[in-house]
Amino acid sequence: MKKILLLLIVWAMPFVLLAQTDRKVDSNGVFQYQYSRTYAVNPDNESEMLVTFVFVNGAQPRAISLRQEVLESVVRWLEIPGGAAGHETVVEFVTANLEAGETVTWKYAISTRKGSCPLIPEQAALLVMHENYGVEKVWLK
Repeated sequence: MKKILLLLIVWAMPFVLLAQTDRKVDSNGVFQYQYSRTYAVNPDNESEMLVTFVFVNGAQPRAISLRQEVLESVVRWLEIPGGAAGHETVVEFVTANLEAGETVTWKYAISTRKGSCPLIPEQAALLVMHENYGVEKVWLK
């Protein structure tokens, strides 16, 4: 039984290490937003990492922008319903204006520019605009 448990932990470790999630509430305990970003190697192309980003908006409308650095990698947007993709010098991004309670799920693939480099996702950030037009930057690992 201990061996099976150990095998399950070892098998699940890569999945745990390749996920990030967080939830924000205000000082009164009111839900503001929640996000989750997960990675998995593309089973059809092992040189690609598939990324799924889910954002659940709270009670207030807000704008968000998911920004992925592309210094050593290439981003290919797969599904971005409700979002608009764009490109800057070293960043690929998707932005969206969300209604209260709206959820978006975006999917993209990351591959390296240099075929011999290990496939490690580069730095990413989530920009969240608040109702007073202030912007919160959340670094994604």
